[in-house]
Amino acid sequence: MKIFKSILIFVMVAFALLGIGTYFYPLQYNGNCHEGNIYRYKAGIYQIATGVSDKKEYKKIGGLSMFLGFKPVTCPEEIEKQHFEAVVKSIDSTNQALGWKLQENGLWISRKGDLAIKEIIAVGPEGMKQADHYITRMGFNDGESLKKIVDTATFQKLNTCFYKDKNHVYRYYGMAYGGSFFVFPEADPATFEVLSECYAKDKNYIYESRQGILDNVDYKTFTTKNSLAGCFAKDSNGYLQWGDRISEESMKDMYVQRAIKELK
Repeated sequence: MKIFKSILIFVMVAFALLGIGTYFYPLQYNGNCHEGNIYRYKAGIYQIATGVSDKKEYKKIGGLSMFLGFKPVTCPEEIEKQHFEAVVKSIDSTNQALGWKLQENGLWISRKGDLAIKEIIAVGPEGMKQADHYITRMGFNDGESLKKIVDTATFQKLNTCFYKDKNHVYRYYGMAYGGSFFVFPEADPATFEVLSECYAKDKNYIYESRQGILDNVDYKTFTTKNSLAGCFAKDSNGYLQWGDRISEESMKDMYVQRAIKELK
């Protein structure tokens, strides 16, 4: 019995000393977390990092129960994942409340009467999650509302990048965390037509989906194919990838060579 009491006292003293010690001095946590900067500290679990000015930054990620081992430590990676899952859930909930419906012309309309272009955006670092996003304003969703600009009776989606109505030609430019929707002021909606997913033309210009008007091409001899795997075209002056001339060095690439062969 004496031995048992002695062991119990020893264990209690050891825990007390450990608790006092780790209150003032971080003790590295060696558990299931991939990050190496997790510590038992001040009766909790902390992620400790060094900032740009070499100053220690302390972020509490767990309480006393995790400190004592009664509960498993929730790693920063999992905390981040849970946070962005909640963000996506909030976005989805807002979208459902707005009741977006797809129209025949390719636009989406909400219960409030707002018009939008729908896209899927990344949420969180490296796009760990995705959510539906509705562009309701021109530019980077920060300009004039679409319902004040777009003529819904004549609006049509031409491909994934280009749209037009009787008054304007529009370009959607997709990006991971939210794209943009702009008017092409120089484009003529009456004669505007798409040539592929990447290129279009009107009576005056050739257009590329990212760059806009291509000044470096010969209008009369410009050709492309919708069947190409990638954005390639040619004119009397040579070959293009997106809006740029293909260099001699790039011509050696098998992917480029395959596209050029199809264009010949």
